[in-house]
Amino acid sequence: MTDNKPNSTTSSDEIDLGQLLKMIANGFNRVGIAFLRVFLYLKKNALILIGLIVLGVVISFVLSMLGNEKLKTETIVRPNFDSTDYVYDAIAEIQSNINSQDTAFFQKMGISVQDLKGFRIDIQPISDATETKDEAEQELEYLKLLQDFKEESFVVDIVRSELTKKSIIAHRITFTYIDAEKGNVIAEKFLKYINENTYFNKIIKTYRENAELRINKNTLLISQIDNLIDNYTKTLLRDTEKRPQGSVYMESESALNIGTLLSLKNRFLKEIEEKKSELAEQTEVLSVINMGEPQVFRKPFFNNKFFLVPTALVVLFFLVSFIRFLNRRAKELQL
Repeated sequence: MTDNKPNSTTSSDEIDLGQLLKMIANGFNRVGIAFLRVFLYLKKNALILIGLIVLGVVISFVLSMLGNEKLKTETIVRPNFDSTDYVYDAIAEIQSNINSQDTAFFQKMGISVQDLKGFRIDIQPISDATETKDEAEQELEYLKLLQDFKEESFVVDIVRSELTKKSIIAHRITFTYIDAEKGNVIAEKFLKYINENTYFNKIIKTYRENAELRINKNTLLISQIDNLIDNYTKTLLRDTEKRPQGSVYMESESALNIGTLLSLKNRFLKEIEEKKSELAEQTEVLSVINMGEPQVFRKPFFNNKFFLVPTALVVLFFLVSFIRFLNRRAKELQL
């Protein structure tokens, strides 16, 4: 009796393992059968599916041809005085009012809502495609190295130049419209509306007054430096002529440092050049670099929206087939 117990346990384990392997095999068979059924279903309806896809592409193409031909104007601009967020919000406000057809909003600009049919305005930054991640990391390492020489004046100029170059980013505003005659006119009115901001206009006025004052002050200081150097040179020549031959004179401690004065003059001249350049460039909140000419706006033939109709037809076919299958199974259960 005792010897039979281990044999019965082993036999039971073998039976359980066999059943498990049989269940796994049945599972694979069911998956294979399901796959074959799907394959046969697609094979049976292949012509219908191909016909629906072709029909959907034809419908999409016809709809795109029947639509009004659109034009676009691409304008390159540069926001000034940290007004990038304001410019984005203003453009979003304009597009929202176009969608809602806000008559009162556009009447202030002298624009009719009927003229805005098909009009759209978008903005995006113009990124530098040539700058890679490695180049950006190299520039960061370069600026870190300059920290060891932060007491030197030339380092301040380099850092200021780099920060200015990185902070000023040009943007592209795209105006899309249907009416070729009124599209560009409306685009210019929108740009004028963006520039007519009370807060930033006060900043521009103050900025220009300060810049002009700085230019005048620097010009006066340069004139004074020139007079000092000129008078010092004349005095030095006069004293040299009065010296007896063979005499040796030690340089006075109160003598002018010509090198420092010339360096200071060059700094004033550089600042005047920068201020004049800024006054010429930053006259408005949004500086228009290039307005651009109207051009035909063509969407790519193969885009996501183009395949919406074919996809919808195929999904509809599968949905109808699934409903028919459920209906057939329901009738079988009733029987």
